[in-house]
Amino acid sequence: MNDDKKKPILITGGSGFIGSYLAMALLEEGERVVLFDRNPDLRRMTGFKKRYEDVKDRLTFVQGDLSLLPHVLTLFDTHEPKSVFHLGALLSAGADANPTMGFQVDLVGTWHVLEAARLYCQRQKAPPVKVIFPSTIASFGRFIAPGAKVNNEAIQMPTTMYGVSKVSAERLGEYYNSRQPAPWVDFRAVRFPSVVGASRGPGGTTVYSTLLLEKPLQGKAYEAYVTPDTRLDILYVKDAVRALIELHGADAAKLTRRVYNIAGIRIDDQAPSAAEIKAAVVAERPNTEPLITFNPSQRLIDIIRTFGILDGTVAQQEWNWKMQFDTLSKVVKDFATEVERYPERILALELHG
Repeated sequence: MNDDKKKPILITGGSGFIGSYLAMALLEEGERVVLFDRNPDLRRMTGFKKRYEDVKDRLTFVQGDLSLLPHVLTLFDTHEPKSVFHLGALLSAGADANPTMGFQVDLVGTWHVLEAARLYCQRQKAPPVKVIFPSTIASFGRFIAPGAKVNNEAIQMPTTMYGVSKVSAERLGEYYNSRQPAPWVDFRAVRFPSVVGASRGPGGTTVYSTLLLEKPLQGKAYEAYVTPDTRLDILYVKDAVRALIELHGADAAKLTRRVYNIAGIRIDDQAPSAAEIKAAVVAERPNTEPLITFNPSQRLIDIIRTFGILDGTVAQQEWNWKMQFDTLSKVVKDFATEVERYPERILALELHG
């Protein structure tokens, strides 16, 4: 990360699932961090207990709305961030339940961040700010064969407001990055598969992949809404955070594009099935076996089976990306530790679901 520790790093959606893990990682690297979020509940951060207490003097929280340009402009003018991780968004279920809000937050909100970054750098006569953006496997839509590998430049034809907004934001970021004679921002993005981790909480079509671990590891029963053979591309949250940080630090001269697929865990070159996730949990905690059952919803299964699996070859080639949590066993062991050490982070999500 940047050697200049005086200026902060801005994380939009900073009180959320990935945002809180990212904030803690950056704070523990010695960075100053500004969290911007509509939700003022910081229990995902305070739930880290001593780790939070050790770094909280370098953390600032700002409550605001991405869909309101004055909020975003003021954020840049007041805090002068050196980099932006733009994670703020309505997830798939929320954006489709309220497509107007999904459009305003996910797409218009992204334009507000890019425009605020452009104007800020223009006024300061500063180099373009890095804007790091998480896109999604859902951006590819329903035209991928079940289980097929999706290459980095595969056609994107999403059918949800969430996916449409993510694709549009990718193109918008590329536009801001390609302006001449100098880029308006240094835009870099990753496309994630389903991200699993303690404190994700309810919401989203693929949340079963997290709850299959979280609930049983808490000693609670969980009824998955998929069949045991349903496969899903998944990535552990700590690898997702590392991917964002490593792409931020990647040598610009080696980047031939602005958006990169991030591949998930593979078992015999396939995404894990729900049965394989259950088996990994039971192998770690045998007493969880009767807690996990299945009650399939064909509607949700049909959606999940359209996602395919991401081919992450380009990210490996251009900025040496490699997973650390590359097996279900490694994920379950770390997940169990997170559940035991930081139960307040998960309770906060259950209260908020």
